[in-house]
Amino acid sequence: MEKLNYLLVVGMLSLLFFSCQEEDDQNPSADGCPVGKVCFELNGSEVEVDAVWYDINGQRTRIYYENGSGTAYENIEIDFYGSSTGDYPFVDQNWAAGDASFQYFRASGTGGASASSGTLKITAIGPTVSGTFSLSGVDAQGNPVQLTKGVINQVPAE
Repeated sequence: MEKLNYLLVVGMLSLLFFSCQEEDDQNPSADGCPVGKVCFELNGSEVEVDAVWYDINGQRTRIYYENGSGTAYENIEIDFYGSSTGDYPFVDQNWAAGDASFQYFRASGTGGASASSGTLKITAIGPTVSGTFSLSGVDAQGNPVQLTKGVINQVPAE
């Protein structure tokens, strides 16, 4: 009887272990950024938003977030001029194939950022887009900003 109890406990613990492991695999987090989100730190403040991606004329891919209205409106656009994995340097204007751009717009006029340098690394593109990024740029008032720990985690197509 003792042996049967032991086998039941071991079996239940094994089942619990493997069922939890499967759940973790279905909802992977990349550096703390949940699936379907874009996450980053802007001058030390954490930002985490739901996003989608779409193709623009086969020449540019956009990762996009939009929320609010009026003075509470904000959006994020991360564009890369290509359709494959790899490194894309952020430039502030005159974009060409192989470049990337970043804009975080806030209608309130505070915060936000646009990139002038840095790198976007696309690690997967298909039904979802994944990658990492960091950049330097300016806010709406022209003050320098640093964006670090940027993660794009399995953002779905629109």
